[in-house]
Amino acid sequence: MKAHETPAFSRVSRTGEDLAELRVNSPRHILAVIDSVAISETRASGKNVSRTDIVNRVLGIFVEHKIDEASLVSKALQDNPTVLE
Repeated sequence: MKAHETPAFSRVSRTGEDLAELRVNSPRHILAVIDSVAISETRASGKNVSRTDIVNRVLGIFVEHKIDEASLVSKALQDNPTVLE
C-alpha cells in the first residue's frame, strides 16, 4: 500500500511497527495520573517515558486481555457446540 493510500494517519515506528494516530479527549484527572507515572518512570529509569508510552502500555494490556477472553470463548464453543443451540 502506498503512503497516499494508507488509512488514517499512518506512521512507522523505529522498530518498523506500523503506527496510526489516536486522538481522544480524556478527563484531566486521568491525564494527571498518566503524566505522574511517566515522570516517575523517567526519573527512576533515566530514560524519557512519555504519556504515549504509558497509554500504549495500558492499551496493550487491555488488548491482550480481550484476545485471551476471545480465545477462551472460541475454545469453549469448539469444545461444546451445543452451546449455540
